Amino acid sequence: MTRKPNRIFVSRGPGETRAALVADERVIEIVHVRDAEAQTGAVYAGRVIDRVPNADALFVEIGVGPPGVLDAKDQNLAKGRMVAVEVATPARAEKGHKLKPSKAAIPEAMKTPGLITAAPDAAAGWWCRYKEHIVEIVAEQAAQRQRLAGLLGAAAPIVDAAANDMTFAEIDEQVDAALASVVVLPSGGRLVIEQTAALVAIDIDAGASSIVQTNTEAMTELARQIRLRNLAGHIVVDLIHTKGPQRFVAALKEACADDPAETRIMGLTPSGMIDIVRRRVRPSLAEALYGPHTVAYRALRLACRELVGRRVAKVELRVAPTVAAALNEQLNAAMLEARDTAKGEIVVVPQASFAEARIEVGA
Repeated sequence: MTRKPNRIFVSRGPGETRAALVADERVIEIVHVRDAEAQTGAVYAGRVIDRVPNADALFVEIGVGPPGVLDAKDQNLAKGRMVAVEVATPARAEKGHKLKPSKAAIPEAMKTPGLITAAPDAAAGWWCRYKEHIVEIVAEQAAQRQRLAGLLGAAAPIVDAAANDMTFAEIDEQVDAALASVVVLPSGGRLVIEQTAALVAIDIDAGASSIVQTNTEAMTELARQIRLRNLAGHIVVDLIHTKGPQRFVAALKEACADDPAETRIMGLTPSGMIDIVRRRVRPSLAEALYGPHTVAYRALRLACRELVGRRVAKVELRVAPTVAAALNEQLNAAMLEARDTAKGEIVVVPQASFAEARIEVGA
């Protein structure tokens, strides 16, 4: 049986706000809102920079990330024209933002591309959707508790993280585990999840467990993993062959019914695989947490913790050159926020011998 979410966690770090939806201490959805990246639903004043070759579309600069693509089949917009656009899908891998027209008015004073309206708040969306089940909204910082109180109203059960039995460190552990390809099921079976450019392939392995037991457990865990990892596009599940496979298709449909992203369980293929199509609303968890920027955000959180916890005036942040470049260039605003929040100096020291994920913090 799929458990309903009962807690929301929110934490602000330098340049980034993380929000997690939890059901009985199991994370079922995580959202990373980064100041330096566009978010689904955000509205921007964009500038047309060129037409897409051989297509009824335009390249539009929005002031963050690579240029996006706007369907211009019914529009005649000249190069250099300012236009209001909404982010349908943020940039991912080698692809730019997917944009759609917005009816928002561009402020007269706005002459360059930039943000008009921020994306809908994840915690607010979850509160509206699961209000009758949510028992507490846990926020680590006082500023976040104040922001959420103004956003959600007096009825929202907003509490201090210090009084909670679950921490964001535990949430981070579950998120890190969701980057692994293997998920162990309660009875000993497992899921093997492989993301490729064309599709997501998921294999179910019974191990020492029975086929029926493994398939049954797999349907509930599949729904959670698809949502937690934000898997999208074409997904195929290699069901363990047994009699009456349609019962597992029905179980998966029921388990995915609560997913806010449109998820269509298409049924069984001739070879007995479950065919799924899920709408893409943002990059997958693996895409969002890949690369030097993710390491840089984590490094800043560690540096702040060191400055505040040890009450020192300065720390050295030793990181790989790619991470150091991100901190000193694209994420400079996050660096400034970290210094202001922790009331101390952070000195970035590139280390040529470091692997990209390695971080060392020292006074």
